[in-house]
Amino acid sequence: RPPYGKWDEGWRNREDTFRWRTPLMENEEIVELPVDQRTITRRYTDKAVEWITAHKDQPFFVYLAHSMPHVPLFVPEDVYDPDPQKAYRIVIEHIDAEVGRVVRTVKELGLSGRTYIIFTSDNGPWLRMKHHGGQALPLRGGKGGTYEGGQRVPCVMWGPGRIPAATRTDALTSTLDLLPTLAHLAGTELHPRGPIDGLDISGVIHGSDPSPRRELLYYTSQVEGLRQGDWKIRLRGGREELYHLADDIGERTNLVKKFPEKFASLKARMQELDAQISRQVRSLGEDPP
Repeated sequence: RPPYGKWDEGWRNREDTFRWRTPLMENEEIVELPVDQRTITRRYTDKAVEWITAHKDQPFFVYLAHSMPHVPLFVPEDVYDPDPQKAYRIVIEHIDAEVGRVVRTVKELGLSGRTYIIFTSDNGPWLRMKHHGGQALPLRGGKGGTYEGGQRVPCVMWGPGRIPAATRTDALTSTLDLLPTLAHLAGTELHPRGPIDGLDISGVIHGSDPSPRRELLYYTSQVEGLRQGDWKIRLRGGREELYHLADDIGERTNLVKKFPEKFASLKARMQELDAQISRQVRSLGEDPP
């Protein structure tokens, strides 16, 4: 049976949601066990809308992290289709509709002019799950890897009157940058206990400035690569790779033999940054020096 076969069976058998014995918790209290995952996306949204409405007269921050589209996939009965080949698409469409409810709430409460909405993901598709995991073509690779398909994710931002409508950018940024950026947008200062890796990209968001981020490290359990501008190196399992992403977004043409000096330069920089981060690592709960 293929690795995604049981997910096909689970999609067809709607009662499979109860087999996982997954608890739904609010703060430290279990409010449902097992949770009915068919309704979980809608219920998360219900809570977000409820919270925004209750705090509309004061500054607020909402982090809405939907568990979908992580397998096993589920949607409510009113949007369900029994064909497992359509499962991922239906889940994404359902998430889209629920995000639309959040946007609509912000608009109806008259908060559009002082609210930013950021929609993004934490990693690329889970390729071995086939039609349950999505795909990132023309990018190479997926979740758990350091090719662009595992690292480069969608990001949509909304801020009427501040973010130019219908624009896009290819600027190099990272979710690491959200913390200092949101602090700047909120007009507050960060007081971190130690060094942070994020940069303020509010100028990129507003279309006024280029990205302050010039390079990005790629990690799994250890450093595997570095991107600097359009150049990217990747080292894994003894294999050395060099790509020029502007010309080869799919990372198909390894240029390491054609540009050995560029590879050596990027490798040295990668090792320098990795060593710098290693010096900053501290034990959990330990105060920085």
